[in-house]
Amino acid sequence: MDQRYSCNSLIGRLLLLLIWTSGYLTLESTTPSVNPHLSSSGWTFSRNQSFVAFSPNLTLEQDQEIMFNFRTRSPNGLLFCHLVEQFNQSVHPLLRNYHFCAELSHGYLQVKYNLNQKSDILELGRALNDDSWHLVDIFLETSSGKLVVSLDDLPSTSLYLRAYTHLDVKTILDWTRLRSMVSFAGLTHAVPIEHHQFIGCLSSLKYRELIEVTWEVSPTIVMQATPGCVDLCQENNPCGEGWCVNLYSSIHCDCFSVGREGDRCQYSNITEITLHGYEWLTYQLYSEQEKTLRDRNRFSLQFKSDRGSGVLLYAVGSIDIGGGVSGQHHSHVIASVHQGTVKASVAFGYDILEQTMGVSVDDNRWHNLTIVHETVKVEFYLDGKRFVHVTTNDLYYLGLDPFIYIGGGKNFVQTLGLQVRQNFVGCLKNVYVNDRSILNDLRSNISTSTLHGNTEVQYGCHRVSNISLTFPRSKSILYLSGYYDSVFNVQFDFRTVRETALLLYLKIQTIDLFGYPAKGFVEVWINKTLPMMKFVRTMYYDSIANVSLLHVNVSNNQWHTLSLQLKDGQVKISVDNLALPSLFIGNGSTIDKSITIGYGFHRNYDDFVGFVGCIRNVIVQKEFLDPINLMERPSSGVSQTGLILDGCKLVNHCLVHQHCQHGGQCLSDWDGVSCDCSSSAYQGKYCQFARYRSSCDSYYQSGWRRSGVYVIDVDGSGPVEPTYVSCQMGIGTEGDYYGQTVVEHNLHIQTQVRGITLPDMRIRLTYREMGFVELQQLTKISSWCEQYIQYNCLNAPLRLSNLTHFKSIDGGVVQYIGKTDPEFTPGCSMGTCNCDNEDLVAQEDGGYNRIKSQLPIGEITVYQYTDFKTPDSKGTLSIGPLKCWGNKDSLSSSSVTFVTEDSFLKLPGWVYGDLEFSFRTHQSSALLLYQSSSNGDWFKVTLEAEDAIKMEMQIKGKVILSETLDANSLVNDGDWHRVTFELSSHEVRCGLDSQRRIVTIPFHNNITFDGLLYLGGKLYSYGSYNNLPGLIGCVKGLVYNGKLRDLTFDVYDDMPNILSGCRRHCSPDPCQNGALCVEKWNNYQCICTNKWAHSGHSCETNINENAVTITGDSTAFFDLRVSSNPLEMEERIIFSFRTQVYKALIFYMYDELNNFIQLEVVEGKKLRFTRNNFQQIFHQDIEVPGIIQPTWKQVVLEPTKIIVDGTVTFLSLSNNKLESSYRIDPFAGEGETVSPPRPAEMLPPFLRMYLGGAPVNVTSLEKYGGCIRGFKIGDRLLDLQEHSKSVEGLKKGCKKGCTKNLCLNGGVCIERWGEGHYECDCSHSNFAGKQCELEASGIFTGQSVVHYNFIPLGEAAKTNKEQFSFIFKTNCTDKTMVLLVILSKNRGDYIIVSLSTSFVRAVWNLQKRLYEEKVKGNFCDGTAHKFIYKREGEEMWMKAADIHSVDRSDWRRKFITNTLLEDMDTMLVGGLIPGVLSDMESQYKDPNKTGNFTGCISEVTYVPVNERTFVVQPMKELRDLKNGSITVHGPDVPQCSPVDYHDPLLTSEPTTSVPTTSVHSTLGVTMPPWDIRGPDIYVIGIGNNFTTPGPTTTTSSTTTSTTEMVTTVMYHPTTEQEPANVTLLLGQITAATVSSMTILIVSCVVTLMCLIAILIAVIMRKKRKRYVTYDVRKKYIDDFEMKEPLNHNMETYSPTSPPPKKDIHIATWDEFSMVSATLGPNKKKQNGITPGKVHTLPADLRNTEYPVQTTFLPEDGVKHPVYNRKKNRPASSISEVLEEMERQQKAKELGLDPEQFEDPKSHGEGELEWDPLVDRTPLTLGIHHDTIYETQDEDSDSKSRATSSESEDPLKVLDQQEDLLQEYNGDSGYEAESQRNGDDDLDLGESLTPPTPDSSKLYYDITGVPESPKCTSTPYRLIIESEEQFV
Repeated sequence: MDQRYSCNSLIGRLLLLLIWTSGYLTLESTTPSVNPHLSSSGWTFSRNQSFVAFSPNLTLEQDQEIMFNFRTRSPNGLLFCHLVEQFNQSVHPLLRNYHFCAELSHGYLQVKYNLNQKSDILELGRALNDDSWHLVDIFLETSSGKLVVSLDDLPSTSLYLRAYTHLDVKTILDWTRLRSMVSFAGLTHAVPIEHHQFIGCLSSLKYRELIEVTWEVSPTIVMQATPGCVDLCQENNPCGEGWCVNLYSSIHCDCFSVGREGDRCQYSNITEITLHGYEWLTYQLYSEQEKTLRDRNRFSLQFKSDRGSGVLLYAVGSIDIGGGVSGQHHSHVIASVHQGTVKASVAFGYDILEQTMGVSVDDNRWHNLTIVHETVKVEFYLDGKRFVHVTTNDLYYLGLDPFIYIGGGKNFVQTLGLQVRQNFVGCLKNVYVNDRSILNDLRSNISTSTLHGNTEVQYGCHRVSNISLTFPRSKSILYLSGYYDSVFNVQFDFRTVRETALLLYLKIQTIDLFGYPAKGFVEVWINKTLPMMKFVRTMYYDSIANVSLLHVNVSNNQWHTLSLQLKDGQVKISVDNLALPSLFIGNGSTIDKSITIGYGFHRNYDDFVGFVGCIRNVIVQKEFLDPINLMERPSSGVSQTGLILDGCKLVNHCLVHQHCQHGGQCLSDWDGVSCDCSSSAYQGKYCQFARYRSSCDSYYQSGWRRSGVYVIDVDGSGPVEPTYVSCQMGIGTEGDYYGQTVVEHNLHIQTQVRGITLPDMRIRLTYREMGFVELQQLTKISSWCEQYIQYNCLNAPLRLSNLTHFKSIDGGVVQYIGKTDPEFTPGCSMGTCNCDNEDLVAQEDGGYNRIKSQLPIGEITVYQYTDFKTPDSKGTLSIGPLKCWGNKDSLSSSSVTFVTEDSFLKLPGWVYGDLEFSFRTHQSSALLLYQSSSNGDWFKVTLEAEDAIKMEMQIKGKVILSETLDANSLVNDGDWHRVTFELSSHEVRCGLDSQRRIVTIPFHNNITFDGLLYLGGKLYSYGSYNNLPGLIGCVKGLVYNGKLRDLTFDVYDDMPNILSGCRRHCSPDPCQNGALCVEKWNNYQCICTNKWAHSGHSCETNINENAVTITGDSTAFFDLRVSSNPLEMEERIIFSFRTQVYKALIFYMYDELNNFIQLEVVEGKKLRFTRNNFQQIFHQDIEVPGIIQPTWKQVVLEPTKIIVDGTVTFLSLSNNKLESSYRIDPFAGEGETVSPPRPAEMLPPFLRMYLGGAPVNVTSLEKYGGCIRGFKIGDRLLDLQEHSKSVEGLKKGCKKGCTKNLCLNGGVCIERWGEGHYECDCSHSNFAGKQCELEASGIFTGQSVVHYNFIPLGEAAKTNKEQFSFIFKTNCTDKTMVLLVILSKNRGDYIIVSLSTSFVRAVWNLQKRLYEEKVKGNFCDGTAHKFIYKREGEEMWMKAADIHSVDRSDWRRKFITNTLLEDMDTMLVGGLIPGVLSDMESQYKDPNKTGNFTGCISEVTYVPVNERTFVVQPMKELRDLKNGSITVHGPDVPQCSPVDYHDPLLTSEPTTSVPTTSVHSTLGVTMPPWDIRGPDIYVIGIGNNFTTPGPTTTTSSTTTSTTEMVTTVMYHPTTEQEPANVTLLLGQITAATVSSMTILIVSCVVTLMCLIAILIAVIMRKKRKRYVTYDVRKKYIDDFEMKEPLNHNMETYSPTSPPPKKDIHIATWDEFSMVSATLGPNKKKQNGITPGKVHTLPADLRNTEYPVQTTFLPEDGVKHPVYNRKKNRPASSISEVLEEMERQQKAKELGLDPEQFEDPKSHGEGELEWDPLVDRTPLTLGIHHDTIYETQDEDSDSKSRATSSESEDPLKVLDQQEDLLQEYNGDSGYEAESQRNGDDDLDLGESLTPPTPDSSKLYYDITGVPESPKCTSTPYRLIIESEEQFV
């Protein structure tokens, strides 16, 4: 440190000492301002419940005055209180309560007077808790009620008490009969007045008892008060060099400026801390109750940093000024480093004092900042330099919020004086707020000082580096833009525990394989803990290159380094310096503006794939990104979402908290866990809510109305998994509608179960996608279930409970068909069963079983009838699917009706569990449910609008839930609507029909209510809800507290407005003609949908029923004498019409004076209304959209307006005047269009009308064609049907020809009125035919060409704005194929489009100039592609792409000359024809290079001009067959469909086809495939002529109900065409009738084959060689794996190794080779390892030339294999082990080195060297096994067995035997001698019983032989008892 800095520091210390001694100390320790001797004459109160009190003697007329002095540091405390002691209420009936008190509140004086709830408060003074003496004088004048208060030398304040104004105080407070007490500083526990204990000193306590006499109080009660004002600092200074602060109950040491700290300033080591930019400190200045104004404050700290900006101090606040002044007082103290300087600011309301200090304070040196506030003066100090400011505000107090921020903070409020928002980065020490050392308190764990942003404080001053960015949630993003480089580098460190996350995303601009610009993106993923890179082109989402790095686990909560480099079109990444080869992504690849860290764009990523963890040291293009600047002052192009700075406190919460349920994947977030439920059928924070409904009915009641495949979860959030079912919606039962769940099974229809050749059988059904638990739960929750059973017979009795037994899925016996009563007596629906008559005619028994507890049928047992009368006798069984519907918890039988809005039910309260109910109403607002509680908590459900409900909950006085659910449809439509409220830990799921919303709440399982549950009505006792009406409607299915409540039991006779059941008058709907029925629940009201046409109480009158059809013929119109009253012309006219004519006269009505009104259709889009106004004619046109569509248009004509389909048009001629005199030519020159005959003389009054036209001599307007109905004038309906009888061309009724979907594929239906005929206009589509059903397409085989000649008209003859397009699909050939030719026969111009394997080519010949353009791509993949061409002048565009992406593909643009195409009159589709083009390119003339098209072409459209006034569609003309100008050269061109036009929603689900394709429109669910093989059928008896099948079936003994032993044969059918899986099971037995001769022949053949087989077996047995069998005891079965050395590294086979024991290793000689030689090849291994075992390669064999498969290690861990010296490799068989041991033994006997000895004679080259008769020394290997495996001699008749010396689990033995099945590879002499015939079988199927040693076996003991190649042990002889040689 330089000398200058030391000098400044010394000066700073001296100045601070001066500040303290001369200013702050004086202010904080001011001596008493009144009577200095009071310190010895008062009282000190230092504890809770400390006070002094006395009882005054008061009179009725006596005034009250009390005086005292006080000093304290506490902002709140009771000074005195006058109270009435206990009194008798009967003696003083008018007195309720009284107190007269003074207290400190937030630092100002408050005097309160309260009598019988009449209260007054007087406030004055500020900051009185400054530890100075203050004098208080309070005077109450009892005659007037005037209260006067004086404080210190301030002017007194007074007010008149309301109690004296409104009450008779003298009567109420009769002091002659009441005892009172005055208490100072506190109160006893018995006094129910809320107050704060006073801590400090009181003195000069005076009280006026008599008039003008005041005396000093002598307390009669003293409770824990100390006489005198005790100053604990006056004795020896306990603070050393510091300053002592008296707290009355204790002291505090202020160590400011003395260079020490500690609670007694005893430490010289000053605490320093380092802040990293994401940390900050808070100091709690006071508790919320102690908030006060202060006029003396001090803030000081020392800081050190190399950062130019950062917040040092932030303290803001506002407070009520008090002291009788209203309003909020804003203040702040703020200091920060800003651009190397210190900026400080102190605010007193509007007056802000600011100071900028220092230069280059970011020099990484210590600097001292101090701010001292003393009343109006503020002093700023920086490194000893002083700056003084004085405020001009009289309110010079600071009212700060409780918490002061030091070093930064979070979410700062925008405040004047706050120059920066970055957190401070650097070191702090000597941080003081007033007299508190913040860092010392922090180190001492005092709660008022807290570190935020980190869990651990870094003490000491350290350089800050490696600040990390935290990504706390998925979708936290760091976005960097502005990069367009072709050479790009990005590098950063990352740390995470997420196993799958998107780490980095880069947008790429590149060049594709065809040379076109393309876009894409590079992604770097963490995929199952391993890094992975992807490159995806934007247009081809399947073009993904995946590159996984080496096995680097990057999800281990450790830091890893990722580096990515783009260069020369290649991307290379490395993690922790482990790199992959570069990935080529395209030439010219560059970054496309942006990179994103932590997430990505342009793809639909799952919510949980975002990166969660930390990133640090981000370097982009060699530029380091500073995390703090990035977060707080991001530069251009840098943005972030959701990132935080917290020091990377990453914890894998999934290791601690496993909250995810139902298979949800636990994902560790920053402050807990979240669960990825995407792969499960559940949702919610912990996957706790079932995603799917419990049944089809639940879907139906929630608004799903379409039948199809759904996923249901029968037990909701229980353990049962969801399943697929078929739903039939809208099943009606008992007046309501439900969703029906249909579950199929695998018993086919008409399965034959009885016949003369069939056995007794048991059939077990399997239900589709459902097991026992699911089926049981489905029937349990449903209201109704049924299953149809049908038995068809011909002389095959049913005999239920005797020959036929049904069982339900849970084992219950079902002895009936079609009975629904609970009596379980056997029988059918009619009592007896038809088939039991045994008649020789076909009969049937069937019916629905509907007892839920006995559904569905799971098993059928069928015994054959023993007395069939004919070979054709048979019985077939059909069982329908299980069908269940309704919800037992939501039955209408348990519903109630609320008739009036003030009716409701009181029910027991909701205590636990979920809550749900259904309601129906026509209201738009109502209180549906209210749950009360005695503590004020509540829960309510209200109907907020016609389509919404609201759920609200208040817990512990706080509204924790307020959620509005909007339904997809109206909820006041009178239908049932379901409300659900599901509770779980910290979340609830609110539901209304299909809408469900999960909401997080602060409380979870402790939500309890102890009040009543109000259902359906409003609460009179809770006024806040009286404005909300109760429900008028029905409620059912109220489920809460874990069960359904039957509401009908809560309705009593004294409740006239609540009825049992749901009393609907609108069901069935009494309203007619589509009227809306409004439920009145005791009545109904019909609202007619068409008030003009419908009338009556039930809208039963419909004038539209009177309809006629006008065919449009010349005579087809009405000529009606309407009335003799012409005034009816001015009445309302109503009628409806529909037509498709563009212009026609609808009606013309006139009277005898030639007044008229006229209505006609004009221009195909308007109605024209015409009438006369005197001699003038008035017109008005009205636009009517769709007027010529074949739909009804209703017209209401009134004198001033016309209403068409509800749209009102007012007539501009509102004051019309009629002609009053007759004229022959009244409208001369007015353009009259209808001129009826006008005689010379006026006729008598009349009103006449032409309807639908007029005579040809009357008008030239076209006749009307269409329908007219409901013509009404005034109140009179014209009976048009009656009038039409006499007129030809008029027909009764109106038959519509254009019904729904008659014209397909966009065709327009044209009505042909009269008989309901129609035509389809297909001109606007690419289809043809009567119904536009023929696709304009064709299949071309390379030999056909469609030739179309046309005449271009108008602008089409010469154009430079042509366009054409077509769709094609092909697999291409080796030649160029011509797709389309457009040419001019006269001029020779042409356009040719051809296709090669890699591009589409277009060639233009315009006035002998050739132009060419290509679109590259793979168009030969057999999928549909579209080619589009268009030109405008000199610019031509074209593109070709897949039909589904052509709209997104890019155009190819080319400039050509602006040449007109003239007389283009010919089109060739599919190829060329000879002689058409003479001057085309040579390649098109060469048949070896070019050929005609092979494939499908459709939608060929040529438009010469843009306006589409002329369109050429040759393929459509071909299908229409209307144009003779089209020719097909070559074979016919049949239709094809290159594009799928079918609607997948219309595809129905086949009942048995697999897989199913039914898709529901809402859920998009497809039923999973089901291999319907038929049920399992067990043969349980021989029936009549049944022979038990041979050994191909598996037999086992079972016991029937009669306990007899029967044979069971089980099979699994394979195809659904085999109902009778019996054919597969029984071989000769079929479902069809088989003759006796056939059975006899088959039996003879089978017998003969058996005899031949026996004879062959006997012959082979005689020739078999008999072997000596030895039993060898063996421990490790894996030694039988012949490809492995026996003595090698092995892992123990069993999970726990058996204890070592001395035993004999015994094995038979034949076993050595036969075990592997006879059991066939080894099990398939993966990577050389047997599946299911854990293997390791021995260390000493890993690098040798003999890599062997390892098996299990012995307990001793010996690793040396037995070495075959002869073959120079490890031994691979037991035989080689014995051979090696024999060689070593012989060498030892000869005294030779076993390593050098070579045996001249090996096994296999002569006789067996071990003579069993002489050498009886068994060989022992030292490794043993408990089990003895024996290979039986083939001459033995006994079965092979396995034995164990100990009791052993048979399943374990079986597993061990399966391990014996290894591949044989023996090659030693021992193997040659003992090798079995390869055709012999070794049957281990019965080898599960341990045998005992057989005396006929010769055994060798090989125990104890060492396993090292250097064998030093000698095999010893061991005579085993009962040994016997077998020769």
